Amino acid sequence: MSVLSSSIATDAGGRAALGMLAGVLACYAVAAFGGVGLPAQVAFMAVLGCAAWALLSLRDARMAWMLGVVGGLLVLALGSPSDEWDPRSIWLFHARRIFIDGSLYAQLDGYAPFSHNDYPALVPVWMSTAAAVVGHWNEIFPKAAATLLLLPALLLIACSLRNWWVAGLFAVALLKVGGSYLVDGYMDALLAVYAVAALATGMRAARGPARGSAWFDLAAYAAVSAILCLIKNEGMVLAVIVAAGVLAVTLVRDRRMGWGVLAAFVVSLLPLLAWKLAVSGAHLGNDLASSDLKGQLLARLPDLPQSLLIVQKLLRGIFWVPLVLMLVLWSRTWRTPAALAALVVAVGYAGVLYAVYLGTPHDLEWHLATSARRTVLPVLLLLMYALLVLVDQWNPAASRVAAGERNG
Repeated sequence: MSVLSSSIATDAGGRAALGMLAGVLACYAVAAFGGVGLPAQVAFMAVLGCAAWALLSLRDARMAWMLGVVGGLLVLALGSPSDEWDPRSIWLFHARRIFIDGSLYAQLDGYAPFSHNDYPALVPVWMSTAAAVVGHWNEIFPKAAATLLLLPALLLIACSLRNWWVAGLFAVALLKVGGSYLVDGYMDALLAVYAVAALATGMRAARGPARGSAWFDLAAYAAVSAILCLIKNEGMVLAVIVAAGVLAVTLVRDRRMGWGVLAAFVVSLLPLLAWKLAVSGAHLGNDLASSDLKGQLLARLPDLPQSLLIVQKLLRGIFWVPLVLMLVLWSRTWRTPAALAALVVAVGYAGVLYAVYLGTPHDLEWHLATSARRTVLPVLLLLMYALLVLVDQWNPAASRVAAGERNG
């Protein structure tokens, strides 16, 4: 069974996903303008309504895989508290402050600097609104609300795949790559899923208006990219690399500039810009950005053992199979724009991670031991998506025709 990759606008799951993304951004927007109470709760309920609407797409096996996976993850999230440092001391802590103070900007007072008060507040305000909907604060329901945010991104990824069984393989890869990070309140698995969704929607939008629904694809890309930027600080870096990868592949392969994608990306940066202005106005900084990154990087660069340690830690969890296969099948990868773009973005972000660890102001071994397994998740999931797109768009008949033309 195969399902041709149609426009998001014609997929029930795609329409529901865009509705959910719009609701999440509306929840954040009304909170940013002081509507943390009832207006944000209305937006939250609208997202739940769109999630229920997505159930209408169950007859599409691609969507069924994603709905089933998120349903199972929600059960696990609701049945397991988190005792990890980051979820409880950063994301849930910020969410509780918003819930108690009734302000999106509660963390900008500088209290508890260990909680990284400069981090974007989209997920915390979403968690806080979930607690407000049930009427009291607890750590279980807000944490599960973060898991629910996986659904719209996964539905859009499913829209980019043609075959139901390839969507199933991606769902399995997600569970393998994400593991417990999908349900325990960490943001890294969510970041990885939205990075893939941004790439998938960006490549669809880059195909141009001839597809008949360019505005819909551009809106989906802008919404996903905006949320990607607001998940955590690394999201902005990923969003820039994704946009650059999509535009570069479009320019090199199709000999044209994706102006629509570029415009949508610029629009997606506006919520992040507003947040950064608020952070700057509160005179808050980031321990990594305010350190001497360049000096640390130049000091460690000649030290080969430290570079090897970083590479070892980052590559420990990477699936070598997709990377090797795509390089061996390079001509096929080159002719599959989405796979090529995903490979470029994965390699680009891996390079950024290497540079960040090389320039870290913290003890290198400690920093790698406490974060490398999480921060590499976007690289892993992008590589798996690249390989699956290659399989999904494989066309043996077209290959035989092309081979016959060359031999003739």
